[in-house]
Order: sequence, then C-alpha cells, then structure tokens
Amino acid sequence: MRKRIAIIIGAVAFVLAAAYVVLCAAVRDQVIWKEVSINGVSLKGLTRDEAAQAVREKFEADYGDARVTVVLDGQEFQMEIFSVLGLDAGEEISRAYRLGHGSWFSCGAQWLKNKLAPDAPEEVTILPKVTKPEELSGIVEASGILTYSSLQETGWEVTDTELKIHKGTSGVTADGEQLKVLLENAIADHRLSEPVQCPVSEQHPQTPDFESIAAEVYRDPVSASLDKEAGYAITPSSDGVSLDAQAALASYDAAAEGTDILVPLTFTSPAITTADMEENLFSDVLGTYESRVTGDAGKKHNISLAAGFCDEVILLPGETFSYNEHIGNTTLERGFELANAYQDGDVVKEPGGGVCQVSSTIYSAVLQTDLEVIQRRFHSMIVTYVPYGMDATVSWPEPDFKFQNNHQYPIKLSVKYENDVVSVQIIGTKESDITVKCVVEMTGELSCKTYREYYDAGGNLLEREYIDSSRYKPLP
Repeated sequence: MRKRIAIIIGAVAFVLAAAYVVLCAAVRDQVIWKEVSINGVSLKGLTRDEAAQAVREKFEADYGDARVTVVLDGQEFQMEIFSVLGLDAGEEISRAYRLGHGSWFSCGAQWLKNKLAPDAPEEVTILPKVTKPEELSGIVEASGILTYSSLQETGWEVTDTELKIHKGTSGVTADGEQLKVLLENAIADHRLSEPVQCPVSEQHPQTPDFESIAAEVYRDPVSASLDKEAGYAITPSSDGVSLDAQAALASYDAAAEGTDILVPLTFTSPAITTADMEENLFSDVLGTYESRVTGDAGKKHNISLAAGFCDEVILLPGETFSYNEHIGNTTLERGFELANAYQDGDVVKEPGGGVCQVSSTIYSAVLQTDLEVIQRRFHSMIVTYVPYGMDATVSWPEPDFKFQNNHQYPIKLSVKYENDVVSVQIIGTKESDITVKCVVEMTGELSCKTYREYYDAGGNLLEREYIDSSRYKPLP
C-alpha cells in the first residue's frame, strides 16, 4: 500500500513538475507584466522598446512647447527650451521588466504570484533634465533678448549757427552668460512656470568725440578773390567756422541725461570780405613812373608793341609777373622791328630793340611800392630814359624781369605809350598808411645801390630796404 501511495505521489509530482515546466515555457515572453505607469503611460503588455517609445512620445507631447518666460526691463521674452531637455526612463523600464524575466525556472512562479496576488499598481514620475546645455546659447539668442537695450545714445547735428546735442540716457542690456546659468537652474529645479528675472549689465551713452566734430566743422575763412576763368569776376568770400571742443565737452559733462545742449559755433571774418573787394578793388594807384622815348621809328614801334602786351595785366595775390612771358620772343615774324640794342659792349640793330625801356619803366614804378622784386638785371651800359639803378634789361629767353604781388588784393598794370612817353601805373588797393620812396645812392661814377625807404603817416622813417646794386660801362 505504501509503495502504491509513493508511486501515486511521485506521479503527481512528476505531473506537477511537468505542468510547471510547461507553464514556464508558456509564459516566457518579452513584455512587462507589472501594473507600472511612467508619467501616466502604462507599461504593462509593452516590450522595453515599446515602453521607451511610449514614454518618449508622452515626453514630447508634454514638453514639446515648454518654455521659460524671462523678464527684462518690464518686457517678456520666451525661451523655448525643449531642445535642451532630455528624459531618462531606462532604469525604471528595466525595473518594471524584471518581473517574470529573471531565470527561466522562476518565471512560472512569478507568473502565478502576479495572477493570484498581484502587486498594487505603481505610478512613477520622471522629470526632464538639461541634457544639452550647449544649446542654451542658441535658445537665448533666438529669443531676441540679447538685442534689447534700453540705452539711448547721444545724438548731435550741426546747424548753421550751433552744435545741437541731445544727451542720451543710461540703460540696461541682458547679461547672456548669467542668464544661461539661471535658465539651467530653473530647469533643474523644475520651475518652468516661474518667470526668470534676467540679469543685466548697465550701459551708458558714449561721449561724442568733440575733437573729431570740431575737425569736421572747421573751415578756414576765405577772402574774396577774382576768378580768372570767369573774366576776373569777384568770387565771394566766406567766413571761417570753428567749434571749441573743450567748451562743448564741458557743457556736455555738466548736462543731465536726456537734455539738450546748444554749443555756438565761432565765425571768423576773412581778411577781405566780398564787400571789401567790391569797394576797394583797383581803387588806388600804388606806384607810377614815366619815361620819354627817343630814337628811330623801329624803337618806338617796338615799345608800343611791348606796352600793349603788358597793359591791363592783372596779378592775383601771390602771382608773379614775368616780362618775357607777356611780350614773348621779339622776332620779326611776331611784328617787332630792328632797332638799337646793347650787345657785348656795342650798340647793334636787332629785332625788338627798345623793349627794355618798357621793362625799366615798369621796374621804376615797382620801386615806388612794396611789391617784391624777384628778378632784375641792370644794363651793361648806361641808359638815358631812367636814372641809374632803376633800369631792368631783358632779352629772350634770359635775362627776365619779374616781380610778385605780395599784397592781399589783386593789382593791375596800366602801361601806355602815347606822345613818345611810356607811362606805367600799378593800380591796386592801399593796405596801409605806409609810404614808399625809391632812393639811389651812387657808389662810384658808374655804380650805385638802390633802396626803398618806408615812412609812416607822420613822415617817420620806419625801414630802409636794400634792393640791388648796379654797375655800368660808358657808352661807346
């Protein structure tokens, strides 16, 4: 009897063991058995990959439009932060999967326990974390907050009479590096719904470069002049303009932000205004001289031609008169005739003979002025039409006779030949009360020195200026 009972028990045990083996084989699968939810997503019946995908989709649905509001200077900027977030549910999914997926032999027992006495449903909440902090810079920049500034820069403009300045006002701009730290902390603490106050950097309006402004404003005064290209018409004068950069800076520093500052420009009249030029142009005879002409008809003809070439010549301030430049080469082809001239100690006939009398008469007139003599040579032998030391010999192309207009106003030559007299007037504008006299001192029978003497309105000698020395040979 006992043996039979033992056989029956053994058979039952075998059947049960076989049944358990069959159960273990039947329940072995790849899905989660537990009643587990992550962030509201039930994992039961899902594979690990399916569970991970379901949790990821729920994360994207919940946080796809996640943003943090940043407040700067009363304005709100939205930081769309989803791209930096990550959710790691792998550990929780693996823990949920362990039930029934340990050793092959234990899974049957775990299946039975889960069916007969299942664990209570479990809800797991996993919050996102910052997994890509390097993308915070792009998020901050995309919000536009970095371009915001409440600073108002200083503006200025130059009018006809003054420099107008509107002094700017200080303001703030976002401190981007500090803002990224605050955003990362807010996300880590899961304070996504709380506004973040943006850290700021203070900005102040730049002080204008008044030296540069003064350089742009500056203009030299320009005196009225004559325009050669327009037939010597008067070119109007213009005032000089300047700005006191130091005064402008002092006014700017003393002014409150947001206020207007007016800095007057300084105007300087030119030496010669348009009215001055219109009133004084060619108003005075500065110097004059006459010489009597003797000799044959050829000489007189040449003198007449030369005088005509020099008559009405205008010299602007700084210009130089060249006698040879104005009368040119005295050839027969140009209309000059043969007449007496000096050559190597002899008197010879040559084209243009006699034109030295015109240059000498002009030189003698120049000596009555303070015009600067640039080039002059005395004759090799004495001449009779001007005193010693007041002649100026010329020949083509050298020697030449030159003088410069060193006055502020233009001058004009009046050179006439009438009734055997060469008369020269230097017409300009008397710029002072000084009177000029030409003085020739003989240093020998045929040598001398030429001076100018300058006298004030009271007749007092102010200066004696040496001009040139002359040494002649007697006529043959």
